[in-house]
Amino acid sequence: PLVWLYAMYMLSAKRSLRQLRSKSSRLTDKRLLEINSRLARAGGFQGISIRIHDIDAINGLAAQNGDIYLTRGLLDQYRRGAFTAEELSSVTAHELGHVALGHTSKRLAVFARQNAIRMALGMVLGRLIPIVGGYIADWIARLVGASFSRVDEFEADKYATALLIKTGIGAEPQKEMLRKLEEVTGRPAPGIAWLMYHPSIPRRIQAIEENERDWNRSAADADLPRR
Repeated sequence: PLVWLYAMYMLSAKRSLRQLRSKSSRLTDKRLLEINSRLARAGGFQGISIRIHDIDAINGLAAQNGDIYLTRGLLDQYRRGAFTAEELSSVTAHELGHVALGHTSKRLAVFARQNAIRMALGMVLGRLIPIVGGYIADWIARLVGASFSRVDEFEADKYATALLIKTGIGAEPQKEMLRKLEEVTGRPAPGIAWLMYHPSIPRRIQAIEENERDWNRSAADADLPRR
């Protein structure tokens, strides 16, 4: 079963990467490229590609191969003046954190664990509770993945805070970007699914402020956080 799960994950990952590449183009904004280059150098990254994914959604993504994708919706808001270049680049810093900390690779193990739980519980609960057993098994499997997702978001935020401070940008654009994202996208409706996968904006900002205080007390040449 694990070999089959691995094969399914790799096929899905390759298909998603092809779709991302086919519906995206390279970032060309000179100001953003200059800031992103500074971030990449400070983090010791080489060969990182920043691309614009042609969709309306406002989001960022670190692909399995290490490429960073910012959505066209995000870039459009920047061009309208909703975000500064530094604020938008904090999204890149966050996604670089996912790459540096191995979160994109870890998703394979989480994917396999989720599916193993879904299959095992599905067999048991499907017999005990024929109609809703499968839904319960799926919900529990998603809950397992969600706990990792929330931890990853905080870790990527922490990495981004350190990276932004090391490049002289500071953490204020990172905090302001989160505030503005909440305003631009609208406050999410309360619900189990959203609460499972996403830390609240106020909690993320609080954690960033704690990280900022820690890094401002540390030496300027302190190592970036890595797992």
